[in-house]
Amino acid sequence: ILSPPHKIMKILVFGNKYLKEDNLAIKVAKEIKLKNTNFIFCEFPEQVLNLNEKDFVILDVVKDLKEVKLFNLEDLQEFNITSLHDFDIGFFLKLMQNSGKIKNVKIIGIPMKGNKELIKRDLIKVLKPLNL
Repeated sequence: ILSPPHKIMKILVFGNKYLKEDNLAIKVAKEIKLKNTNFIFCEFPEQVLNLNEKDFVILDVVKDLKEVKLFNLEDLQEFNITSLHDFDIGFFLKLMQNSGKIKNVKIIGIPMKGNKELIKRDLIKVLKPLNL
């Protein structure tokens, strides 16, 4: 997802810090430190419209997901994945893609609950190959 070797990978983290079932992505992201990676904490889906990047990653919890999973934007369109908790972001991403504002977007879903340390470990495994 990174072209130049020193470009910073932007990861938009969604969730509600006040809701236990919707805050694990925030908790996990706050504990991860990876070189050339910048976590941006978002409260509203429309915040993605203000991003001036064509390539980025989205991190959010997914209802009924048992393990960390990487999705492409096409997965949202093709399978109409609406189980992402509060994931109205799909509408904005499709709009941005159709207008040419975004190019390469990856979505990482994590379980809504589980062992935070294991989820963090698995998330790092998914992120490292994206951060060339």
